[in-house]
Amino acid sequence: RRVVEPLLEPRIAAAPEPGALKDPKTQLQEWLQARSLPLPSYAVETIEGLPHEQRFRVRCEVARLGVCTHGEGSSRRRAEQEAASLLLARLAEPVASV
Repeated sequence: RRVVEPLLEPRIAAAPEPGALKDPKTQLQEWLQARSLPLPSYAVETIEGLPHEQRFRVRCEVARLGVCTHGEGSSRRRAEQEAASLLLARLAEPVASV
């Protein structure tokens, strides 16, 4: 313990929080579930490019909240992750007063 602990302590201290290791889709799902809200829907809007270099555009929507974002990526999964990340950021924005 005297040998190993000093060697590992800096790495443990520098490790990210466990929640930060989750992908944006999981984070969004957990955020919504914690508030008893329905899960988001994802829809591929466009697929462009040759089969070996496609670009996907995906919509992520939480209809009950009236929010929708779009993400793009080299795979459907990457586009969904980007859209979920953007939606999370949007939900974190302070509500504007009217």
